[in-house]
Amino acid sequence: MIKINLLEVDKERRAKPAAAGGAPTSLIALGIIGLSLAAFIFYYFAKQRQVADLEQDIEKKRIQKKELEPYIKRVEELDQRRQELAKKNHAIELLRSQRTIPVHILDEVSRALPDYLWLNNVSVQGEVMSIDGATLQEQAIPAFMKNLDASEFIGTCNLIETTQPLGSETPSTRFKISAPITNPNKPKEPESGK
Repeated sequence: MIKINLLEVDKERRAKPAAAGGAPTSLIALGIIGLSLAAFIFYYFAKQRQVADLEQDIEKKRIQKKELEPYIKRVEELDQRRQELAKKNHAIELLRSQRTIPVHILDEVSRALPDYLWLNNVSVQGEVMSIDGATLQEQAIPAFMKNLDASEFIGTCNLIETTQPLGSETPSTRFKISAPITNPNKPKEPESGK
């Protein structure tokens, strides 16, 4: 009869898988955990280095800003001065352009006069011109207004009133016209800086 000891075979089977499969799996798991931990530590220190570099850069920029503050202030003062000078220059140019307006207006009014029409009064208040006159022919009034409208110094004319005096020896018609005054040579407003 043959005797077989099954207990020892069973012990061998248990010992082989435990020795062969257990150790390498544990090592692999420890290796993965170790590599993960090393990667995390490397990432942490890299980010810490970036933060430190950014803080250094911020500090350098603050120092540069402090060094440049007097120059920045000077540039702002010069810009403000330039704006003030531009406003003064604009005022001078505006006065210079308005200086010849009365001469131009009188010249335009005299050129616009048709036959049989005369003026009694021409006045300018602010930017509005008023004309009082008379004519022997009523159709001369619209012709006069049309001639004035063609001027670049006089805006669109408005007929205020027309009257015919009763009992007059000559059949004349009196009229009143108003028109805005324009300045084609008016300088442009200076541009504001900031």
